[in-house]
Amino acid sequence: MGINIEAIYEKTINHYKAAKRNLLKEVRKSREYSAAAISDVIPEFEANKLEFGSYDKGNFAVLFVDMRRSTERAEDVGPEKTFLTMHVFLTALLETIKHYDGKVIDIMGDGIMVFWGGKAAREKDYMFKTRAVQNAGLCGLDMLTIREDVINKIIEDENLGNIINIGVGITFDSVIVTKIGIEETYDVKAFGSCINTASKYADQTRNEVKVSKKIKNEWPSGKGGNIKFSSNEDGYSMYRNN
Repeated sequence: MGINIEAIYEKTINHYKAAKRNLLKEVRKSREYSAAAISDVIPEFEANKLEFGSYDKGNFAVLFVDMRRSTERAEDVGPEKTFLTMHVFLTALLETIKHYDGKVIDIMGDGIMVFWGGKAAREKDYMFKTRAVQNAGLCGLDMLTIREDVINKIIEDENLGNIINIGVGITFDSVIVTKIGIEETYDVKAFGSCINTASKYADQTRNEVKVSKKIKNEWPSGKGGNIKFSSNEDGYSMYRNN
């Protein structure tokens, strides 16, 4: 089932309008921080079940997406428009991730790291390697569509500054998961060369999806296929064959 651009647009514009109302009213909500509020959503790894310093391994498709030249953009448009822009940008991308059953591991400013797969997903959702890889790839491609048809449409309609450009990097491999911190402040973190590579790919691209060889190899190939790949230095550019 294809992604519903109109539904994502409606959810995104509603989030934007709520943020705009709050900004205009100068509403400031206090937050309570606790260990329970810190991310421990890495699939199959729950913080309260891990010991500090312990580690485990899992195989995941990893996607990084972030905004290109976000610092310069923020300096250009100022804090209020940056605040509103982020409610548009992140909401639209998170709705896209939700459509493809991705697990958001971290939101880092204007960047998002997402996992697919792992033992829990295989057992619960029958998300084996090929499905995890293909969900990640299709999610990345649809992020490009959502960027153009939702994010930048709202950016232009609401006069929030220059259009937004993004980079998307996707890999698949083993990651090490560990619990870091102290008793009241901790997080579950994932480490692995595939995470670093996905982040690097996102940094190297502009309105493009760059993937590793393992991602490319999991895709069905044949004449007339809808998805195509082309060599791109140490990886592959992924695109729809329209």
